[in-house]
Amino acid sequence: MSEGVAGRLWSGPRPVHAGSHDQTIALILGARAWSALPDAVRIRFSRLTPARYRGRAETKLSLLGRLFAWGLFPFGAPLPVLTGTRDALVEVSVRDGGMSWTRLTRGPLGLTFKVRSIKRLSQDGRLLECCAGGWTMLLDVFVDAGALVFRSQQFYWRFGAISIPIPVWLTPGTAEVRHTELGQGQFRFTLSFDHPWAGRTVFQDGVFEDPRD
Repeated sequence: MSEGVAGRLWSGPRPVHAGSHDQTIALILGARAWSALPDAVRIRFSRLTPARYRGRAETKLSLLGRLFAWGLFPFGAPLPVLTGTRDALVEVSVRDGGMSWTRLTRGPLGLTFKVRSIKRLSQDGRLLECCAGGWTMLLDVFVDAGALVFRSQQFYWRFGAISIPIPVWLTPGTAEVRHTELGQGQFRFTLSFDHPWAGRTVFQDGVFEDPRD
């Protein structure tokens, strides 16, 4: 594919394939915002050694949220699909400075559901979150009341040299993830999607513990 054609088929910033990511979140936030985070949060998002966090979470999906979750399940499963369990066991594996996250939810009858995403620094200094199947979000990253917040600005579907923007009304809505320190080696993870017309479509709330080793 020629460079000119590839440029016309690509929308949004490109990821930067850097080496170590232990300072990526700190660089995006800036020194003042990064220093406003609790020490434990800074450690989780700067450690390069893999970590595994275990906890329990509740997932709620509206009818539209269920349609998106199950409709996308064969194409990378970017959304949680397990509902009806208030206290589901969840295991979160994190590596590479908090840039790679794998959430494994254990449901009834031994069923497990996996959602994996990789955060990448973009060429314009912002953050991209890339899920399996090519589903990608451009994120705004900031600190709010001591919590680290990731909020979607734009959605894309990307495959090879193709990057197509997706309007928010064709998605579950604006995504927001909050990582809130609870103290004593625990943190709260909340994920929400709010559609501009249909309201809250996806909500997941869980409490996790730091590894003991």
